[in-house]
Amino acid sequence: MIQQHANDTAEILLGKIRELPQTRVLEVIDFVDFLRSRSQKDDDPILDVIGCLSGKSLSTQELEEELYGRDSA
Repeated sequence: MIQQHANDTAEILLGKIRELPQTRVLEVIDFVDFLRSRSQKDDDPILDVIGCLSGKSLSTQELEEELYGRDSA
């Protein structure tokens, strides 16, 4: 049932895309690429900042003090 719904949705989308002029199809492709990149970012946000992390590891208390400027206890 779910597979059939996905197929129906894909067919509807393809039909609509086929009716568009080529310039609009290119916009659709760009938009789909944007959505895919956004969902990949949402999957694991730590990957966005992992490259800028360096130095010694912080304890939970040190991390909270760094983030919130106060002792968490």
